Amino acid sequence: MALHNVLVWRRKVAARRRERRTIVRLTANQRLQHWLLLTSFIVLVLSGFALQYPDSLPAWLLGSNEYLRRIIHRVAAVVMLVVGVYHIGYLALTKDGRRWVKDMFPRVKDIRDLLENFAYYLGLRSIKSKIARFGYAEKAEYWAVIWGTFIMGLTGLMIWFKIGVFGFLARWWIDIALAIHFYEAVLATLAIIVWHFYHVIFDPDVYPVNFALIDGRVSEELFREEHELAFEQMNKQTPTAPDNLAPNETSPETAD
Repeated sequence: MALHNVLVWRRKVAARRRERRTIVRLTANQRLQHWLLLTSFIVLVLSGFALQYPDSLPAWLLGSNEYLRRIIHRVAAVVMLVVGVYHIGYLALTKDGRRWVKDMFPRVKDIRDLLENFAYYLGLRSIKSKIARFGYAEKAEYWAVIWGTFIMGLTGLMIWFKIGVFGFLARWWIDIALAIHFYEAVLATLAIIVWHFYHVIFDPDVYPVNFALIDGRVSEELFREEHELAFEQMNKQTPTAPDNLAPNETSPETAD
């Protein structure tokens, strides 16, 4: 039965993968940053909880050598911090990055969109709010990642270099850093599982996964459903502009 269902699932995933997806949501540069963030985060979660709970399944998966688990955790942390620094440079120094910040910046409309969508999904409103290139859900998650990376990076460095660099601090400062580091890790892990996984995996419109993760593209139908305001703006572009791109996005030929 399991083999049968795996084969059915595989066939349907392949069919979904072949769907016509013409609208670019992520450039090659942005996808690379996402993949590095994704992999480093997963390794940090597994190795971090393995260090905190040495008798747990993550600890068993990474072996019984605590020194090895510490090395793995620190290497993944360095990767995430490097990606974070690169992302800041990307935002400041590239046209796509500056446009990303502009489109991702929170606005009053986001609050209105949230309230209107709550009313819609509760059956109190007949139409959904029209969402722009990035909606309140994406903005909340993005800025949470920025904040979380800063907090985790700072507290992690305090713990890592508690003697060589932060030796001037009282011991209780390190204890506070340990507590913040752990609970922020729990919060980040739950946020990814409860929030991000739904939007990119379990949402029926994208299940089994949003393939923009791989090639940066989504279908016109999905884009119109999730970002109706951006879709309307796209259709108002001049005839000389590519008609298959979301506003403020680049074509694959010019992608980083």
